[in-house]
Amino acid sequence: MSSFFLKGKPRKETVLKRKYDKTLSNKKDKKASRKEKPQPESEEEIDSDQEEELSAAIISKKKKFNFEDEDEAMLETPQDKRLRLAKKYLNEISEIEQGKREDEEIHDSISKVLREDYLESVGKLYREVSDNYLGYDLDSAVTLKFKQQHLSPTCLCLTEDDRFLYVANKNGIIARWDLNKKEKLCSTKPQRTSIQALAISYDLKFLVVADGTNEIKVLDGTSLEPVNSLSGHSDVVTGVVFRKNTHQMYSCSNDRTVKVWSLDEMLYVETLYGHQSGVTSIDALARERAITSGGSDHSVRIWKIAEESQLVYNCPATVNSVECVRLIGDEHFLTCGTDGSVSVWSSGKKRPLHTVPLAHGQSSNGEANWISSIATLLNTDVIASGSCDGWVRLWKLVGPGKKIEPLMEVPVEGFVNALKFTADGKRLIICVGQEHRLGRWWSIKQAKNRTIVLPLKVVEREDHRKANKD
Repeated sequence: MSSFFLKGKPRKETVLKRKYDKTLSNKKDKKASRKEKPQPESEEEIDSDQEEELSAAIISKKKKFNFEDEDEAMLETPQDKRLRLAKKYLNEISEIEQGKREDEEIHDSISKVLREDYLESVGKLYREVSDNYLGYDLDSAVTLKFKQQHLSPTCLCLTEDDRFLYVANKNGIIARWDLNKKEKLCSTKPQRTSIQALAISYDLKFLVVADGTNEIKVLDGTSLEPVNSLSGHSDVVTGVVFRKNTHQMYSCSNDRTVKVWSLDEMLYVETLYGHQSGVTSIDALARERAITSGGSDHSVRIWKIAEESQLVYNCPATVNSVECVRLIGDEHFLTCGTDGSVSVWSSGKKRPLHTVPLAHGQSSNGEANWISSIATLLNTDVIASGSCDGWVRLWKLVGPGKKIEPLMEVPVEGFVNALKFTADGKRLIICVGQEHRLGRWWSIKQAKNRTIVLPLKVVEREDHRKANKD
């Protein structure tokens, strides 16, 4: 029996113990809860890091809403808030409108530049800049002289960026000059014939040479090494020119023809007929057109190559021979002759707009001094002419009638065989020698065979007004 009672404790005792343990546990939890209860806010301690964070938040709020102090931030009324938000909105609108105005100004500026570039490319941009020319700086002029080029220079050409200059002379030598460094880069060997004309392509890939024969020599524009030779003319080639920004080339000759070439394929394209005597000079711009002077046939012709047509302009009977023609733009051009006259023309009229007779005076025997070279500053009212009277003369075109009036005179002794303005109009390049480029019937012994790079005094229109006021 005793073993029966030793198997376990009475059931009632077990239940009482469980109740006691649960009550004890609840008391411990309440006691712990009382210990973890936070202190009142007024008694809470804040460390230095928390203070810094709180101060930064307040300052940030002030900056965001542009409040003077914390009290103002806390006391903002609904009306003040609406006013603040309205001001903020107006400021944002003002900034947007200012941005739009700036964008419109930039757009207008870009549009103007693009428009001017387009008009210039098609020869319809005309700028009156002659009033900006105040003179020249002969003391700063640079003389380019190559020992082997001891005979008179005959012609020149200039790259579109005004960087490289090519000069040829009567002993057949071509020299390539760097105008920025004022040094000769390379040259060709002497020849038996005098070079008549030069032309350089826009990318310096080809330099074409009319070397006094019936062929056209094609050289590398950088090294001056031979590339090819173009045959087709039956007499001496007198002029060559590239169509702007292309490898299409036009040539003229004493055989009375004008020929079109493609230098990409080194091929002859076509022949243009019309002149009744040897063609003396040729010029071209961006359009598929060429202009030529016909020498003793007293005519100037504009060849519309794509349309296969031509416009004929007859010079006055007093002109024995039209020696040179230069384009001012697609709508106007300049001519000179053996009678010493310089004329400006419009492509829309069959007679000159204005002519200056005896532009360089007369020689001692009473005959007119031939105009040996002319130059135009493209799409402007500034032109230049040269002869053997000791002066290079700059002229300006005045009014819609393009009346030719004197601008300035530059003393240069000798035969002025070639003239060229740089693209910016700030320099005039002059080839001067003892003899005329086409012959030796007269010589000026005291002259020096050389090329002159003459700086011109050019000011902007606003600076010019200030100078006039002062």
